[in-house]
Amino acid sequence: MGKLELSSLKCTSCGANIKGFEGKQEISCDYCGTHNKILRPKEVLVSNTSLSEVNVDKLNNFIEILQKAMRAGNYNEGYDYCNKALEIDPNIGALWENKAICSFWLNINYIKDDKIADTDAREIKTYLNASKENDPDSNTYIETADFIGYNLGLITKLKYVVNIYKDVSDAQGNLFGFSREMCVKAKKYHELMETSFDILENKDTTFLEFIVEDLSNLKSINWIDLEKGIHVPSSMPVLMGYQVIKKREGLIILIKEYNKQYVAPEVYFKPPSIWPKIIAGIVVFFIIIIIYNEANPK
Repeated sequence: MGKLELSSLKCTSCGANIKGFEGKQEISCDYCGTHNKILRPKEVLVSNTSLSEVNVDKLNNFIEILQKAMRAGNYNEGYDYCNKALEIDPNIGALWENKAICSFWLNINYIKDDKIADTDAREIKTYLNASKENDPDSNTYIETADFIGYNLGLITKLKYVVNIYKDVSDAQGNLFGFSREMCVKAKKYHELMETSFDILENKDTTFLEFIVEDLSNLKSINWIDLEKGIHVPSSMPVLMGYQVIKKREGLIILIKEYNKQYVAPEVYFKPPSIWPKIIAGIVVFFIIIIIYNEANPK
């Protein structure tokens, strides 16, 4: 099958128009540096001899419209015509793959936004599974799955780095911790990166390794501290339903299935701050002085 060239390409991370992508498999964005794998529409060939002539003509017409729409970046129209074509013949893998590509672009958004959810990613995986089940000989399936999985995992990882930050402050306005909402958002990013790994046919464990580092207290949130209640102020959230230690151990086992040389990082436990003890000691010292002065007036 030939490759259909796009008329334009946007960066999956920042949304900037990318130039000079023609004929390439992957390219870095000049604006943000994100390395994109290029999702081109898949060429669809009709080979079902059991279809009537009318349905063949209708199917070819739908295919031409959906491919033109996708090449122009009109993924809403492309998605609709994928569905129309699949109603006629659901056994063409490239149609399911094009539907997965359209769904990816319709659900993905740029770094500062949080539109895509794990349910959207699972929907994309469902379309890819349908391609594999209905057309196991598709020669475009593996590339499509790997490119979608990589791009999804990459943008999710970047979103985590940008969008997870301390948002709990003390009485003086100093940020020191993470709200329950921020922890929930971070957990959803973990789920998305896991789904991106599930989508990949050639299993790259990069995104799972990122999660393990995070669950080892090496990124933004001290997850294990939160789960164990170590050095956690009362204003910090209690983790609900996220078994951090168990999750971390399970991911390490999964990573080692595909990367025998993987060595998991040690868990970092942040030492408790000595300032509360120092302040308490100072307060006690002055109280003792006051009491002593009152008991021994000059």
